[in-house]
Amino acid sequence: MKKALLGFLCVLQMMGYAQKMEEDTKVLSKIQGEPLFMLNANEYVYSYEPDGGWYKIRLEVFVSPEEVVDDEVIVTGTSLLNKEGEEIGKALTEVKIVEGKAEKVYRGKSKYRAILEGYVYKTKFADGSRPEDRVSELLAIKSRTEQMEGYKELFKEYGFEERKFDDLTAYAYLEQGKTLSEDKDFRMIIVFRGEETVYAILTNDQTVTAPKVKLTWEDGSFKAIYMYKPTTAQAEAIQDEIMYTFIAL
Repeated sequence: MKKALLGFLCVLQMMGYAQKMEEDTKVLSKIQGEPLFMLNANEYVYSYEPDGGWYKIRLEVFVSPEEVVDDEVIVTGTSLLNKEGEEIGKALTEVKIVEGKAEKVYRGKSKYRAILEGYVYKTKFADGSRPEDRVSELLAIKSRTEQMEGYKELFKEYGFEERKFDDLTAYAYLEQGKTLSEDKDFRMIIVFRGEETVYAILTNDQTVTAPKVKLTWEDGSFKAIYMYKPTTAQAEAIQDEIMYTFIAL
């Protein structure tokens, strides 16, 4: 188990704030669809729940305003850049813009900031780069000490936000690359009671599994699993106060 945990921590150290591409990848228009754009290896994307091994993804890119038509599509052959101006991919055809707006980011020069969307198969991702899978693995570890080592590294590497609510402490991982909005919704919240007890986990359009679950709750895209049976007051605190603290209203 210690070897497994060490391997898990090594994977985390290679990660950023979203799912990582293992290799240069053609992102498709739909499941088994046509290529939309090429994305370089080691780039990060936001991923939705899988569908038969396929993932819908989103990512933020920057392009020249001249390469955008009517705020709707990026033209074929356009280099896709990150915020620092480095090329991270290329449009293989006209690519529909999910969200977009013009911004001045490079020494006063205008750039167009956009969210793109497409589909990739699970084998294109680096192993261990989906945070929900990592948490599911941690929950299966029986040693509390090894679990806590894993959570501490997880929170550090993914940039979880910590917030205290009376006797509960919430660690929230916000959605990255899904929208241009500066105010992000949570993707996952891990709620501790005390220093070392995972009490509940909230997810938004994602799923975490655990060996022993006392109670589940679901409301639209929001889900909660409880490792201990909560009182009415505790459930209200987690599903109302804590959850809505990390929703961009």
